[in-house]
Amino acid sequence: MSGERMLESQILTTIVVVAAIFIFWRVLGTLFRRKLKRLVGHQRLSNTLSLIFAFIVILYLLNVWGIIQALLELFLAFSAISTVLLFAVKDLWIANILAGISLIGDKNIKVGTEVEIEGKKGTVVELSLTITKLRTRDGRIIIVPNQKFRDAVVVVTPAEDQR
Repeated sequence: MSGERMLESQILTTIVVVAAIFIFWRVLGTLFRRKLKRLVGHQRLSNTLSLIFAFIVILYLLNVWGIIQALLELFLAFSAISTVLLFAVKDLWIANILAGISLIGDKNIKVGTEVEIEGKKGTVVELSLTITKLRTRDGRIIIVPNQKFRDAVVVVTPAEDQR
């Protein structure tokens, strides 16, 4: 089917559907309202049915114009890109977040605790989901990815031994 005929068909279908729905809604809407008036909460039920009906009609018209297909393709492309990005950052970001959750729940390591990890020694000054900041005795800040706490040997100096 040529593009011009396709457009004519879509316009005609839209006009017919909108006209049929208008007539259908006027006739059945009046009948439903009469029957529903006897029910408690009839206005809410009537509004809900109207919304559901309008949603179905809109979906149908979007499908006639090919918009549903385009949105589906866009969603699939977004999903594929998201999957690729997730695999790219999973080792860096997700592993650090999981280790960060574990660290935050760990009673042995908290702000003020002195730790040594991979030969670097300092006092914990900040715990976040992805990094832990240590302050050395000479005042420097060491930023350690939380995954290191899971993968390396960590020496924790108990609070009573810290000087």
